[in-house]
Amino acid sequence: MNEQETVNRLATLATPQLTSLLRLKNTRHIYDPTPGALNTRVVVDGNELTLDKVKRASQPYRNIERFLFDEEKMMQFVVAPGVMPIVLALSKDIMGKKLLVTRRLAARNDDKGVVGNLHGFGVRIMMYFDKGVGETIVEWSCLYGVL
Repeated sequence: MNEQETVNRLATLATPQLTSLLRLKNTRHIYDPTPGALNTRVVVDGNELTLDKVKRASQPYRNIERFLFDEEKMMQFVVAPGVMPIVLALSKDIMGKKLLVTRRLAARNDDKGVVGNLHGFGVRIMMYFDKGVGETIVEWSCLYGVL
């Protein structure tokens, strides 16, 4: 499995985990697939909303290959630690709110490696090898705003 296939597989595994943990019962979720950056504005039902929050979680792996061929290990050691900080941040921010808007993150100048996106949610996974420390870094990012 090459790096792009790995990131795509992580995104596929993370999508149901994120949606089941987030529990958006009282909050409506809108996903905007057009790439955006921090402080972009969107109009939803006549209300202007600023996407003013980005949650990032980064995980270093000395030998990530040991997790990639066993789906259970991939979920436990790669997906869950990446998804949980995002779920916790979103859960805290949507408390008492009616609307959550997530948007696909636009590429940044300092992006490295390969990128994948969760289907139907504004979460991006970036994976790259950091030669300085000899580790593969998996970075999870979510761009969102609440109303």
